[in-house]
Amino acid sequence: REACRQRSRSRADSRIRDAARRSTGAMDDWTMYQITGNPMYIASYRRSRAFRAGCMGGSLAGLGVACTAMVYSDVSSRRSPSSGLIMHRLPQRAAGAAALGFVVCAGVSWFRSRELVGMFVVPQLDSVNEELAAKAPPA
Repeated sequence: REACRQRSRSRADSRIRDAARRSTGAMDDWTMYQITGNPMYIASYRRSRAFRAGCMGGSLAGLGVACTAMVYSDVSSRRSPSSGLIMHRLPQRAAGAAALGFVVCAGVSWFRSRELVGMFVVPQLDSVNEELAAKAPPA
């Protein structure tokens, strides 16, 4: 029994160490873009941001269609008890709304994030060198 407790403690300790190592050792794409100015990082950041927004928008659209259909079926079942509890082709409609919501939200996020390209919070080394060269007196 004691050996089992030690194994579970060591597993928990190793998970905590791994999580701490991952959280402190890796930088996100936005930070790397700010540091390096490499367009590869901003493209990756925009993709991940658009995917996240698409997933949220798609899930909300699918849930909205499903909830509306459930409310509608509840109201119609009070009128005529012979009507079914679930509308005809509800899963296809919810999936279609989810797909459409994903595409619209991801597209809007992608287009809105284009204003981030070229926006640096951290001054780039090249621009600092150019400013210093411009201020330096001619030799």
